Amino acid sequence: MNNKYFVLLVCFLLTACGGEEADHSFNPAPSLVRFDVVDSYGVDTATSNQPLTIDPYIYNGLFDVFWRVNSLEDYRVNIRINSTANVNNSILVYSDVCGIGLACDQGGNSICEYTSDFYLSCSNARHPTDIAELIKRVPQDLYLILEVCDLDSPYCGYLYHRVSMQ
Repeated sequence: MNNKYFVLLVCFLLTACGGEEADHSFNPAPSLVRFDVVDSYGVDTATSNQPLTIDPYIYNGLFDVFWRVNSLEDYRVNIRINSTANVNNSILVYSDVCGIGLACDQGGNSICEYTSDFYLSCSNARHPTDIAELIKRVPQDLYLILEVCDLDSPYCGYLYHRVSMQ
């Protein structure tokens, strides 16, 4: 029996035995708990409110992305970048499926790289993503977005961090 049905069965049995009205607010969709970035200069959003800077000339443009999710099922994680703080018209940089038994379960991380010719990639992607259309001048403030999506419904949620792209 897979975990989803086991959890539903336990919830049903507990409700039936207790004689109380069932709580129908159960939602198996993933819930994004945290999204943190460690920038080119070591600023970590988990411990600091300092502005983030991603610089292609510091540590070869490498920076880290971390996330925590509450999810009973597999989910999709997307790393995006945009000129506004939302996913509309954002550029998808990285995507993966996470869940039980996969490399990323209730959380994960990705090492990303930003190059001086305005390419962005995460987790050693074979084809870096051209983000030049978002860069009007250097430095350029953009929004790094982490999105999690349910695989069985259209539900997605996201968090973002403002970053200065050098």
